[in-house]
Amino acid sequence: MPVGAQIKTGEFTSGLSGSVSTGYSADFSNMGGSDHAWGVGGVASYSGSFYNPGFLSYNVGLYLNQSRANSDYQSISNASGVNVTSSIFGGSEFPGSVTYSKAWNSEGSYAVPGLSNFVTHGNNDAFGIDWSENVPGLPRVSAGFQLGNSDYSVYGSNDTGNSAFRSFHVHSGYEYAGFNVGAYYTTGDSHSLIPQFSTEEEDTQTHSDNSNYGFNVSHRLPMQGSIAGTINRSNWSSQSDGTGSTGTIDLLTAVAAIHPMEKLSVSVSANYSDNLAGQLAEAVVSAGGAAVADTSGGNSNSVDLMSVASYSPAPNLLTSVSFERRSQSYMGEDYAVDSVGGNASYSHPLLNGNFNTAMSLTENIEEQSGEDNVSFSTTENYAGDFAGWHVSTTAGYSQNAQTLLITYMNSSFNYSTNVNRRWGKFRANAGAGGSRTALTAQLGTASVSSSYDAGFGYGSWFTANGSYSKASGQAISTGAGLVSIPIPSPVLDSSLISLYGGEGYSVGVSSAPLKGLILTGSWSKSSNNTSNSGSISANENDEYNALIQYRLRKLDFTSGYTRLAQGFSASGTAPDVISSFYFGVSRWFNFF
Repeated sequence: MPVGAQIKTGEFTSGLSGSVSTGYSADFSNMGGSDHAWGVGGVASYSGSFYNPGFLSYNVGLYLNQSRANSDYQSISNASGVNVTSSIFGGSEFPGSVTYSKAWNSEGSYAVPGLSNFVTHGNNDAFGIDWSENVPGLPRVSAGFQLGNSDYSVYGSNDTGNSAFRSFHVHSGYEYAGFNVGAYYTTGDSHSLIPQFSTEEEDTQTHSDNSNYGFNVSHRLPMQGSIAGTINRSNWSSQSDGTGSTGTIDLLTAVAAIHPMEKLSVSVSANYSDNLAGQLAEAVVSAGGAAVADTSGGNSNSVDLMSVASYSPAPNLLTSVSFERRSQSYMGEDYAVDSVGGNASYSHPLLNGNFNTAMSLTENIEEQSGEDNVSFSTTENYAGDFAGWHVSTTAGYSQNAQTLLITYMNSSFNYSTNVNRRWGKFRANAGAGGSRTALTAQLGTASVSSSYDAGFGYGSWFTANGSYSKASGQAISTGAGLVSIPIPSPVLDSSLISLYGGEGYSVGVSSAPLKGLILTGSWSKSSNNTSNSGSISANENDEYNALIQYRLRKLDFTSGYTRLAQGFSASGTAPDVISSFYFGVSRWFNFF
């Protein structure tokens, strides 16, 4: 059958569709005055192929002057950009793809764990290329290159930030004489300028380089078993305002498992690292944090040996026993711990639903001190219908769980629950969740969060929802925001740790009373404090959004309003208060 609304020129087949809009926009700011304009914008999608889609296919998406009233392109003022995707030789043994995107004046975010993000605006772009070789009888190879850049400023602050990255990877795999072998290499670098309000220093800049290469092999064993091993070497280098760290880490892993009986399986594993301190530093750098100096005070390494036997006495019950020995050399001291434990998981239908639980109990004996402690963890979840309500809930708790370092233990709990119900066209829902994690013997290391939400609606006529969240804890500052610290916080220098705490609210309503008519409105507010090495900032974010949209055949009538108030006491400037208003009309076209 012929394909409508497409043009074929020689071997090229293409199509163009989109919408053209025109309207009035205005923005008002206490810092930058006001602007008014009658403008033209729109979106377009140009796609096609050459010869056939399996040989070459492409899509180019454009958007121009899309205001915040259009939620597809997040921008308080206007956003413009282009997105390009293409694939070549998709139906062959040498498939490849190329992607590119660029945005101007787009809205972004600076993250805070568990709370509403701060609003940023700026420009960003990204480029990527991937290629594969899948010739039968030859090693499989895949490779790719990506790079990107983002420049932004934070509303309510004179601070600016930016981040950039480049990465390259190549992977290869081959099957020979029953062995599956593979090799890989990855490398990349990144750069970040961290806004001043979240750090002690002005214009904190970080730069990091990393590379990984390794080899892996696996083979089948009798009794439905397998054995596998990996050798990996990683190199990293990180600098931050005159300080830096660099290192190399060699990791060796091996695991073997057999399934001698239908209900019984046995596995053994071994892991070795020749640079434990380097693993800690690399974890911070990988999360986007500032450089971490090598604090090992000499050689550091770790060895982990573990064996597990699992048995299922019933279809809904699985049990296991385990033995683990961990030994580490760190900061000039040697540590070792022997752990013996048991685990059981059980599931069973319950109250028109299903209930699952898992429990573990482990005894840990430290070799140096002779200290004996017991760690415990449990998780439960239920999903089903109860008294007309659909209920789903989960909870977990752990005490004295081992961290990466033998010398630190972690305790945590988390929970979440959601309920919803319908009465004809009327519906209601509610939910709650929370978590807490901390080092057992270290005061002041807890990160805590909680959230609550509820909503109700009646058909398409009305929907309302609201939420409340509260969070506090420790984090590291990165170019993309605050990130929960990835390693035990006592290992980090206190100057690298930011403390945060605050709460947030949000309310939203929407209605579609007539065909083609959509009415929405929302309000969100967040207040929090951040602290780094005695530098404290009180931060506020308050945002309103409203949208009216009516569709009549190929016409869209749109009107939207946004108001953002955001400020930081550490910035030394008054909070930004920005209002943006838009109304206009757009028409959809299928050009060819």
